[in-house]
Amino acid sequence: MKFLIALITLVLVAAGLFFAVFAVSPAEDGGADATVEVVKKDAPSGQDSMSGNLVGVGDAGGREIGDIGTVPTTVGDDELASVALGTGILRGEVVDPEGKPVGGAQVTLTRFGSESFFLADPDPSKDVNTLTGSDGTFEFDGVPVFSDYALIATMTGYTRTEVPSIVVQDGKVTEVPAITLGTGVVVRGRVTDSGGNFVSGAKLVLSQSVFNVRVADANQTDGAVEVESDESGLFQFNNVAPGANYAMRISADGYGSITELGIPVLEDKDTEKDFVLEVASLIAGTVIAADTGEAIPGVTIEAYSVNNVKARSATTSKTGETGEFEIADINPGPYQLVARHPRYKPEARTRVDSGEMDVSITLQPLPMVSGQVVDLASGKPLDRFEVQLRQSIANSEGLSSAVPGTRTRFENTGGRFEILAPKSGEFIVEAIASRYAETNSDPFQVQTGTDFSGVVIRMTRGGSIAGTVLGENGQPLEGAVIETRDKEWSDDLFWQSLGAAAPGNATETSAKSGADGTYKLTALTPANYQLVVRHRDYAVKYVKDLIVAEGQEFAAPSIQLEKGAVVAGMVLGPNGSPMAGAVVKMYPTSAGGSQHTASTNPQGEFSVKNIRAGSYKIHATRARKGGDSPFQENSDLKRTQRTITVQNGQVLSGLDFKLTDR
Repeated sequence: MKFLIALITLVLVAAGLFFAVFAVSPAEDGGADATVEVVKKDAPSGQDSMSGNLVGVGDAGGREIGDIGTVPTTVGDDELASVALGTGILRGEVVDPEGKPVGGAQVTLTRFGSESFFLADPDPSKDVNTLTGSDGTFEFDGVPVFSDYALIATMTGYTRTEVPSIVVQDGKVTEVPAITLGTGVVVRGRVTDSGGNFVSGAKLVLSQSVFNVRVADANQTDGAVEVESDESGLFQFNNVAPGANYAMRISADGYGSITELGIPVLEDKDTEKDFVLEVASLIAGTVIAADTGEAIPGVTIEAYSVNNVKARSATTSKTGETGEFEIADINPGPYQLVARHPRYKPEARTRVDSGEMDVSITLQPLPMVSGQVVDLASGKPLDRFEVQLRQSIANSEGLSSAVPGTRTRFENTGGRFEILAPKSGEFIVEAIASRYAETNSDPFQVQTGTDFSGVVIRMTRGGSIAGTVLGENGQPLEGAVIETRDKEWSDDLFWQSLGAAAPGNATETSAKSGADGTYKLTALTPANYQLVVRHRDYAVKYVKDLIVAEGQEFAAPSIQLEKGAVVAGMVLGPNGSPMAGAVVKMYPTSAGGSQHTASTNPQGEFSVKNIRAGSYKIHATRARKGGDSPFQENSDLKRTQRTITVQNGQVLSGLDFKLTDR
């Protein structure tokens, strides 16, 4: 089973890398697991708490973008204790090259920095922003725990500055080293055509991104900026952050557009770069449906040059009402065409030469799966529900994984639903509704080009799990969070990378223990469960093999939490001084352990608490910044990694690391 899942992940990674290179536009849905959600703790009277907005914002002069209001300038122990479980506080300051505070700078908190790695196109729609106060400070409150945020500071007249590898710990304040804005260098050059003529009005977009190049439009999150060439074809970008590689997209009316990757911008030296455009060529054709032979309007046609890796051409077009398309901004040469439409299977033409005007592309309609959702007891159709397509995993004892992008909501349809299947294979439709257990249909086979109807999902109330959580002293523990997971689930980066595609049929929900330590989890799909029990003052605990049956309550044994161990120390830089913002990671080498990540404060100190007893590998890596060698982190890991063993209640202090350059 683990081998099978590993293969699934390798396929996902390969697909992610392919689309990172060749995607023309961002995906419509980046997924809920790929967003930053910052929750406001105390909304003003008459205003609901909102996800995606900020709470803390520097001093009284700083205000968040979104007009929620001013907030306290400092965070005391009492306020920190009220931060929701699984969240922390992030704060810092923005300064100029002389170290003076910069007020009014915009600071963006994102999971999609230029050095981040992700399997799909990023969705920055839920990035959160704030402005620095007059003293240059900023603060984000209620930030979900995550070990690889990025902070991006922007201000007119300065370079865009990004700080990667920001760690937010549960119930802690993370103090980010001062973000220093620079004045940067200049990137300039000239745009001409293949005949040596100046090209005026050319649009040039400069962007920095390591894993995912998105340079079609200027976008502040990914750092893209745009200029136009003058009547002499000259262009200039000011305040470009040095010490990194950039991508440039160049386009102009009547010419083929190009994207050049890997343009180095050096420290303290302006960059000169000229570009030559060729007169645009054409590719035109028609897209028709395989089942009816009729033209298909609204099909997106993507074109990628196949003979020029360095300065590639990539563009898109759409078919009109008659199914015809025309791509008029490409350079001469061969292209790969990809036709996409939400109701049809994507189709690729591997080699089409520019100048071809009668390209014919035939699309196969995707199978439509239809059926009805009803109450098992009464047989009545449900008024409100969601359905999601799941694909069966071969040789996995009935496990399935959600097909991304297929979750759809239906209301007042008499319980009827329709949902597209992306390919042939064995599938299940899962229905989700309030007060019901998530219920699956029977498996069915889907064939390309053939609709499948008659799926009936009979919703049940499911089963439940009830029990008690105890503290270290054996007394009832209030406020513990109990989460349900599938028996195969594991709390590591591997499972996080799978997201919605992770296998398993168990319902994922949560509850809090009351004053008497009791909890109850209801409307659970019959399956083999494990519980994940968390409390800020205790080490996480996993309880496995809880079998939930329809209509029955599983009486779980009492769960007693342990305080765990504390590991603390300091990280020193190559010059022997404390290093702020360094990252310390722990990975379990014995069964039952959890991963932990911490960052050092301005004094170079770090601490990790609530560590389950066992053996761990622990290492430290320096704070990353733009222009660093991509191999530096791996080098730090090898030089600092060691193995430690901790016992419950132990305080292991003085665990110091010294980073070196050799």
